[in-house]
Amino acid sequence: MTVNAKPIMTRPKTLADVASRSDSLQSFGMNLRDWQHDIQRGGVRSRPAFLRRMEEEPLRCRGRFPGGDMADAYLAAYAEWLSDRAGIARPGWTCDPGRVAADPWFATPLRGRLLAITPASFRQRNLFTTPEAVFSPAAGRPCVAPAVKKEKARQRQHAYRQRIRALVEKARRMP
Repeated sequence: MTVNAKPIMTRPKTLADVASRSDSLQSFGMNLRDWQHDIQRGGVRSRPAFLRRMEEEPLRCRGRFPGGDMADAYLAAYAEWLSDRAGIARPGWTCDPGRVAADPWFATPLRGRLLAITPASFRQRNLFTTPEAVFSPAAGRPCVAPAVKKEKARQRQHAYRQRIRALVEKARRMP
């Protein structure tokens, strides 16, 4: 008896995964959507973790499928825009002048509106759209290095011991 097992599908974890898994503009859109879903639902809450999802340079889509230049431009614009919104450094690969769409691309027929509201990261790459913000950093204390935590604990312990010594001295002096 043979059981047909379905292959386990995993979402792209990085923008480089999005590009490498794409063989058409349609699959690029689906892979990008899966990446966005993974960021939103996958528990990426810290800026360093988010940066790791974008820092590896994606393969070029130009020449691999029609509209590949638009996919390259979109990845660079999106990574740059998301980095700016998250307050993290832009990945170095986003500065590549080759990641610009050959022809202007408008997401909707409302060209005048898109000309006015499209973020600069997209406009300068010949793309006119309103991107989706997929990352919002978690509120709370920032991550602290273990050495810093250890030093703070040492200082607290020292201050506590001094307070106890003072109390013991005060108790000894009482008649």
